[in-house]
Amino acid sequence: MSARRGFGAVFPEALRYGDGALRVPASPFRLQAIDGPRLDRASRSPAEIGDALGRPIAAPPLPELFRGARRVLVVVPDGTRTAATALFLPALVEAIEVAGRPKISFAVASGIHRPPTEEEIRGILGPDLAGRFPVLRHDPDDRASLADLGRTRAGTPVRVLEAVRRHDRIVLAGGAGFHYYAGFSGGRKALVPGLSSRETVTRNHLRALRPDGSRHPKARAGRLDGNPVHRDMVEGAALVGPDLVVNSVLCDGGGIERLFVGHWRRAHEAACRHLLATRRVRVAPRDLVVASAGGAPADVNLIQSHKAFESGFGALRPGGVFVLVARCPEGAGHGDFLPFLDLPDEGAMAAELAADFRVYRQTALAWFRKASRCRLVLVSDLPADTVRRLRAEPAGNLAEAFAIARRHLSEGTEGWVLAAAGRLLVEPDVPLRA
Repeated sequence: MSARRGFGAVFPEALRYGDGALRVPASPFRLQAIDGPRLDRASRSPAEIGDALGRPIAAPPLPELFRGARRVLVVVPDGTRTAATALFLPALVEAIEVAGRPKISFAVASGIHRPPTEEEIRGILGPDLAGRFPVLRHDPDDRASLADLGRTRAGTPVRVLEAVRRHDRIVLAGGAGFHYYAGFSGGRKALVPGLSSRETVTRNHLRALRPDGSRHPKARAGRLDGNPVHRDMVEGAALVGPDLVVNSVLCDGGGIERLFVGHWRRAHEAACRHLLATRRVRVAPRDLVVASAGGAPADVNLIQSHKAFESGFGALRPGGVFVLVARCPEGAGHGDFLPFLDLPDEGAMAAELAADFRVYRQTALAWFRKASRCRLVLVSDLPADTVRRLRAEPAGNLAEAFAIARRHLSEGTEGWVLAAAGRLLVEPDVPLRA
């Protein structure tokens, strides 16, 4: 499938920053926005959501699928993910209840993230559903709440929330997007890592690395075929045996562009193909990239904001300036991230990771590798000393960031701007040096 060239986007007047936005000031550089998807409209109507639920992909009609079910578990993403679930869950619940009024529960797939707050749960489900149905919280370290289901072919022990065995129908609800080493989010990720033990998550994510600590070449954004992380996730999810996936693809405004409903693998793969067709862009690398993580919740912490850094890096020439706009009100996002960046060099980090793999050490190494190959400027709310630990220069706003960039680049330098970098798969249209 060919990638679209990334030209002709409307230049943004502001970039999202947390719950607000930062104005893009006049710049000494010649900036051009990288094109995102071109949509006919901002979101799908309730009728169109109902139509997607009424015509599942490679699966029986919902009345048939849920006929005779007594207990249904709907797995939803946590507050660090955007999926517009509150827009489609009411119609999904109605479709389930029409089939026989089973008992419905929700489980928040928080993986090894922090537990969701009550406010986040209301945002994920909508206030009506949050008040009507029980919501299960996942604890990856509570062995009593986890069930052993076996192992994948790669040897990953699959230990998941025990409640999945007490329900006779499992629905995976969430959103599909690019993921920098699992290929895509959504689908099987609701179970592995979403409802998995810490050991399961760690062993699964380890599949992204080769023995020397380098990234497996097929563990990358936009790829499922041959991706060892994806394959391991699929095998783990198959041990649960989910019955349905409902995955949204969102437009830049946060509305639902498309809703993919059906078989937990086939419908998710259809969503992935749609993402590649509409959000994979190829550009000539330039000496300057300005990329926003896209505001809350995509810039809630450094771990989430790294996805924008990863995506936009394909548009940067080696040694160029990368300006990352990410508020990060919750700091790093995990205690393993920042200390790992204090190691002296990439070799030491790779050796330590190979000896003692931890999920967010891997993210820190991925951050380090990019930061060491460019001049990184971070516009955030983080303390200046924290930003410097990230191998970055701190800036309080975009005008300050441009002033820093001007110290390294001449006036009139061409640059790219990405308003929500993590939603795109950006690839260089010329080979880059290693």
